[in-house]
Amino acid sequence: MKKIFLSVLGIFLCTYAFAEIPFMGLYQTIDDETHLPKSIVRLYEYKDAGNSALAGRIVALYDEKGNISETIKNPVKLADKVSGSPKYVGLDIIWGMKWDSDDSEYQDGKIMDPKKGSIYSSVIWQDSKDKLRVRGKIGPFGRTQTWNVLNVSELPEELQGIDVSGWQPTVRK
Repeated sequence: MKKIFLSVLGIFLCTYAFAEIPFMGLYQTIDDETHLPKSIVRLYEYKDAGNSALAGRIVALYDEKGNISETIKNPVKLADKVSGSPKYVGLDIIWGMKWDSDDSEYQDGKIMDPKKGSIYSSVIWQDSKDKLRVRGKIGPFGRTQTWNVLNVSELPEELQGIDVSGWQPTVRK
């Protein structure tokens, strides 16, 4: 009986160790002022010093009417407040987030406001099945945004099959 228990436990631990970390996928960000869709961010897992970490890259932008205007295949607008003036689409805005299973959230990472080029500490957690809460903060002060989970099948084809397997965040200072 003890051998069976240990075998089942071993299988469970192996499965858990290789499981994808939570919250991977595409999310719609909302503009704080207009309350319209602003961008689509792809959250992805990468290895940071051998450990799994979470990062987020802008893969699409919306225009002022709420239509997708730029994608990863046709980036246009420059993030001129960010070091090196990269294009918004393709810009990593989240990196170094570590999963805290006790609190069921990511923490200890960074988030960038690409409009200002400012970098903040960050915490990410899920409020409900279709909402993600993303908080940028300095000490106890900060701002929390709600990001919407996107149904991939409703997006343009080029956003449906994004291969993130080789992605590593480009950290801007």
